[in-house]
Amino acid sequence: MSSARLIATALLFSFCITITFLCVLAWRKRASSGASAIYLALSGLCAAIYNFGYAMEINAVSQASLFFWIRFQHIGIQFIVPFWLLFSLFITAKNRGLRPWLIGLVFLVPTAGFIAAQTLGGLNLLHPNAHMAAGVALSPFVYDRTWPLYTITLVQSAYLAVSLGLFIRALIRGVPFPRSQATIYVVGSIAPWISSLLYNFGFSPNNIDLSPFALGLSISLFVAGFLKIGILDISPLARDLIFEGMQDGVMVMDVQGRLADMNRAMRSVFPGIDIKEPLAEARMLNTASPELLHLFTCPDSGEMEYQSEPKGGSPIFHVTATPLKNRSGKVLGKLVNFHDVSDLKELQRKFEFLASHDVLTGLYNRRYLNEVLAKEIEKANREQGALSLIMLDLDHFKQVNDLYGHEAGDKVLGAVGAICAHQVGRAGRRYTVGRFGGEEILMILPGAPLVEAYEVAEKTRKSLEGLRLRHEGFDIRITASFGVAGLKSGCDNLKDLLIAADRALYRAKASGRNATVLH
Repeated sequence: MSSARLIATALLFSFCITITFLCVLAWRKRASSGASAIYLALSGLCAAIYNFGYAMEINAVSQASLFFWIRFQHIGIQFIVPFWLLFSLFITAKNRGLRPWLIGLVFLVPTAGFIAAQTLGGLNLLHPNAHMAAGVALSPFVYDRTWPLYTITLVQSAYLAVSLGLFIRALIRGVPFPRSQATIYVVGSIAPWISSLLYNFGFSPNNIDLSPFALGLSISLFVAGFLKIGILDISPLARDLIFEGMQDGVMVMDVQGRLADMNRAMRSVFPGIDIKEPLAEARMLNTASPELLHLFTCPDSGEMEYQSEPKGGSPIFHVTATPLKNRSGKVLGKLVNFHDVSDLKELQRKFEFLASHDVLTGLYNRRYLNEVLAKEIEKANREQGALSLIMLDLDHFKQVNDLYGHEAGDKVLGAVGAICAHQVGRAGRRYTVGRFGGEEILMILPGAPLVEAYEVAEKTRKSLEGLRLRHEGFDIRITASFGVAGLKSGCDNLKDLLIAADRALYRAKASGRNATVLH
């Protein structure tokens, strides 16, 4: 055996082992990567068959054995490229609309080429005038190249051009981490394609088929990609379809806690984070929110709300972090989703406001007043503190509605509510004011003795007394009567306190209205 043949044989068998290793790696990824891993494994298997067959071809001792290994090689030669095309379509998510009949169409010409190759030694449909050349170490197979071979070569070239175009597009449009994957696919596609064209069109040096060697080098590159960056793990080349069209911010982390990928919406939230940067070391996250950083780096799933600048009106996000696992339960990384809930929070705030406020006056409603009063009574009794209650009722309010209409009455209630809220605010304490009934207003004054409550009531009464409202050419004046009660022995629960304030109010009405009476 010549030294050239010995070296070539050793290389081919080494490549065959390497390719088989790739097939195993890819096949084991089928649970997490789906069809793309399966098609890569099948393409690699065909490449292994090609390499093994070529190694046996250059060591053939007879024309019969040479023809046998040529026929054997074509199991791989004809089907490497169609499986590679399917792999490229699935890994770049361009397989939408790919029906079974279209997949069958992809294999139509390769299958015809395989059948034609099996006629070697008989009809020789693909290899006319085939024979074994004597004394040639690496190119013992000689035949005439005719249109069937050129047709198959052009179809394979078209398949490879489509695949290469998809990978180049991913290379140009991708962010750095998936771009490194696309680079491997692009480089790995070019060398076998060029060597195949050179050989099939008769331009290969000394008629040597360099395709198996080019395939071996490309597959070795793929194996390195598997081991170094996990080219089928998390960050698919379909990121432009999956990520960039999403309104939610999406961040993908690898198993080492590095940022593997992020979409455009996510980059607007954290513009200063770099791809492949360990998130635990990201200064922006450390300063933004320790809780958010913990959510990113902890191994478990979790959720939280995040707002970068609460006082600045920045968007509110509901953040969820979910471990990415394959079917066997192995953790591949983590998916973090930022969903903008600003509108939902605003709607929730409005609902909460409506649930606790009176729409007409803007004050608290009766339900909320009862809740607050019950809590303040319990607290005052527990701490032996003061608690006062002011109940006011507008004088002759029915006449306002009868004389000027309900629109005027609503206008009066709104103005009264504003004055009451202003007076409570001026008191500078944790006081609560709300609409208790039709024209009744209730003020809850925790910590205030009766004397202080009386002063608040009087200031409010005088403000209302001076109120003048213009409505459709009429001046509307309004007054109110006030009843003031305080928490004390024999009046230490919600019901009794309300009754006491109501009785004081009744006495104010009976005294001529526009008055304040203490219980």
